Amino acid sequence: YIDEDVLEDFKQYYKEQTGENLRIIYQTFDINEVMLTKIERGHEDFDVVCPSEYIIERMLKKDLLLPIDTVFGNSLNYMNNIAPYIREQINKLSQPGRQADHYAVCYMWGTAGILYNKAFVTEEDASTWDCLWNPKFAGKILMKESYRDAYGTASIDAHAKGLEEGTITVEELMNDYSPRAMELAEKYLKLMKPNSAGWEADFGKEMMTKNKAWLNMTWSGDAVWAIEEAKTVNVDLDYVVPKEGSNIWYDGWVIPKYARNRKAASYFINFMCRSDIALRNMDEIGYVSTSAKHEDPEE
Repeated sequence: YIDEDVLEDFKQYYKEQTGENLRIIYQTFDINEVMLTKIERGHEDFDVVCPSEYIIERMLKKDLLLPIDTVFGNSLNYMNNIAPYIREQINKLSQPGRQADHYAVCYMWGTAGILYNKAFVTEEDASTWDCLWNPKFAGKILMKESYRDAYGTASIDAHAKGLEEGTITVEELMNDYSPRAMELAEKYLKLMKPNSAGWEADFGKEMMTKNKAWLNMTWSGDAVWAIEEAKTVNVDLDYVVPKEGSNIWYDGWVIPKYARNRKAASYFINFMCRSDIALRNMDEIGYVSTSAKHEDPEE
């Protein structure tokens, strides 16, 4: 989820700015909830992590975050590069006494949708979430092992008619955790189960490039990676956001309560917001940065 050469460059940047040396340990998690559990238990002392917006909200509610420093000696505050709309969205997560953008800075954003193999699936079929329940694709469907996205997908499909008629919105469905809503989502996910070739958090995009699956409920950046990779082996993939609508998500950098090096974490977050660094990360991973301003890092 990052250009690892950027990590090496940050060590040099931090040395130049502070005179201090750093050792970076980079770790990834399959899903947000695994990371959150480790931090809630207090057994891990990560200096900076990058969860999705709904996890940031939980961490704020549970007082698991430290505010981000914005004074960087001779360096500019690149956090001001974040798009105003994105800052507005993240501040919706604020809690009493804790304004969200003091504790979180957005990194990347994207959509959830359908990655499909054009040799076996038409655009018309892929343009509705109902394709995941279509028995003609049984055994060739991969579902994302992400609680929120799986829940949202099932809820959206269950309310396709209401969405078309405008009697309900995707945002309302994504945030409805009533017993009735959960029962309905569970029912739909169980109905999908016979069609599914598996549930995955990361390997699905690679399986799609090898013709081992035809449909993958996935995230936009993973879809971009898969489409480009598939071209090199003559597999024709495409990505679509179904007509019923979808979740627009964003991930952000935060400093956990048990961080040992808040200073370095703050410098790192600031460095990630620099426009040239944002472009390098986008090129590497296929997602879209929340940075919306160009600046000269040499100024």
